[in-house]
Parts: sequence; C-alpha cells; structure tokens
Amino acid sequence: MSHDAAVTVRRFKRILVPTDGSESATAALRSAAEMAALMHAELVVLTVMEPPEIASLHDPGPREFARAEHLQGDYAEAEEVIAEDVLADAKKIANEYPSVKASFIFLEGDPATEILRYAEEIDADAIVMGRRGFGRLKSLIFGSVSQQVAHHARHAAVILPREP
Repeated sequence: MSHDAAVTVRRFKRILVPTDGSESATAALRSAAEMAALMHAELVVLTVMEPPEIASLHDPGPREFARAEHLQGDYAEAEEVIAEDVLADAKKIANEYPSVKASFIFLEGDPATEILRYAEEIDADAIVMGRRGFGRLKSLIFGSVSQQVAHHARHAAVILPREP
C-alpha cells in the first residue's frame, strides 16, 4: 500500500455491547464506549440471562451464587437482581462518555442466540464483546458465546481480550 493511498474507515452508527459483568465484558464495554464517542455512534448495552432450564446445564459460578444467596432459590428474582447489577455497572461506565447516547437492555434466553437476534432487530453495525465471560464450564462443552457470535454474526464482530 502506497503512502498516498486513501484509507476508508467504516463509521458505525449503532454498536451493540453484550455484557455479563465479567472483566472481559467490562473491558470490551470501555472500548466500545470509546469507539462510540469517536464515531458519534449510539451504544446499546445488552445483558442476557439464561432461564433455569439453560442455566442448569453449567455451573453458574461463585459470583451469581453470592449475589443470589439472599433470594433463597427464586431464580427469576435472582436473575433480575443480577441483570440490574450488571446494567448498573455498565451505566456507570457509559456515563464516563457524556457525548454517547446509550441504552440498556435486559433479555432472557440463550446468550448467543439473543445477542444475534437483537443485533438484527436493532440493525447494529457492530457487536463488540469480551472473549470470555462467566460461563466457563458451558463454554468448554458448547463453545464460548463470543465464538458463537463471531461465527454467526451478519455484522462486524469485534472480540476483545480483557485488559492486562
């Protein structure tokens, strides 16, 4: 490529950022918010919680147990508390970028399926997400959510490692 060649950078108008509150997802959210600020793009933050029949396929991890401990087995209520916490943390990060219009969505279902479906629904230009979340055992069996999204996305899919 010559030094005189023009480089065209695709400008995203709407960036979808799935998050489960993990370190990797949080790092991806920060990167996506910076991208949105630079591109004057809308930021859509999505958290997807699995219903009990899906969640029982893997170990939900210590973070979910710690948060839900006081709910004594009411999965629906625990799921809502976890989603509210994840989105509240995401709002704090988004608020660091006052020029970015951000929205926050909670859905229930299989994370990869819902991320892909919602990206189509909102006509997202890009999906920006972390490489690994909390579903470690499930990802060993079924592949990680980010792998599934990257493989099936009809949009630009940016998969970021967590920050060192």
